[in-house]
Amino acid sequence: MRIRKTVMAAAAVALLHAPVASGQEWRGGTARVEGTVKSANGEPIEGTKVSLRWGKSSHGGPDLRTDKKGHWAILGIVGGKWDVDFEATGYQTKKISVSLSEAARNPNVEIRLEPEAVRAAPPQEEILVGGRKISKDAAAAIDAGNAALEKKDYAAAREHYLKALPELPDNTALLMRIALAYEAENRPDEALDFSRRVVEKEPENVNARLTIAGIELERGHLDAAKEALSGVPEERLTASMYLNMGILMFNKGNLSVAEDYFSKAIAKQADAADAYYFRGLTHTQGKRAAEARADFLKYLELDPSGKEAGTVKAILDSLK
Repeated sequence: MRIRKTVMAAAAVALLHAPVASGQEWRGGTARVEGTVKSANGEPIEGTKVSLRWGKSSHGGPDLRTDKKGHWAILGIVGGKWDVDFEATGYQTKKISVSLSEAARNPNVEIRLEPEAVRAAPPQEEILVGGRKISKDAAAAIDAGNAALEKKDYAAAREHYLKALPELPDNTALLMRIALAYEAENRPDEALDFSRRVVEKEPENVNARLTIAGIELERGHLDAAKEALSGVPEERLTASMYLNMGILMFNKGNLSVAEDYFSKAIAKQADAADAYYFRGLTHTQGKRAAEARADFLKYLELDPSGKEAGTVKAILDSLK
């Protein structure tokens, strides 16, 4: 029986000195450590996770949380090297190593956490038209309109351009393209409206003025056409515009002004057969047979099968 008791006592002693279960080696010491966690400007950070891992067992150690004052503390741990991580929402994680003593008081661990780096948003492509930022949808609409315009699909071009218009209501280039598309669709009212909007914003816009003048001449509105052309350089005026203005004046009986316009049309375009025809008519009514004959002969030279050829030949016969 004594032998058995001695064995049992030895076993008990062995049990007392047996190492604790794996992963718990860091417990049972006499070391104490504490500290505070604050922001870069000294404000306590509540709820910071403080993870302590003993150097001999990288997975062994407690996880703590700081209180309202940013304070944390633990005792009853073994001495030696400890790795300590500090994690708080909105702050950069900080990792340190400390050596703790079981025989002396350990210094407080004072930690300052820097704000988490703001992640830059991926750069957004900036699309500028005339110095104004527009959406990708508007840019796509303009591209589609340009493609349709090249194919002479004027209705489609106009529809695409109108989609971009709300973002570029004052862009004269866009307004002008819409006007030209309407004109090509034979919708003069809309073409005039957009051309006039261009002139209101950009009075020197020659293309808009020429468009207005062309439509007004076709409608027989000479004064409106002349007003539109008042801001157009002489070199930009076409033979057809002078011809149309001459016809309007001829129909009003203002032969001298009409003749001047026909002459300007010929100066712009030497093979403008119709201009010779109408100038010949002004000479005929002005009783200038030689000048009339010269113009009519030039008409037949340029367009011998023209729609006015029969009339011209009859007039020439009458002038003999």
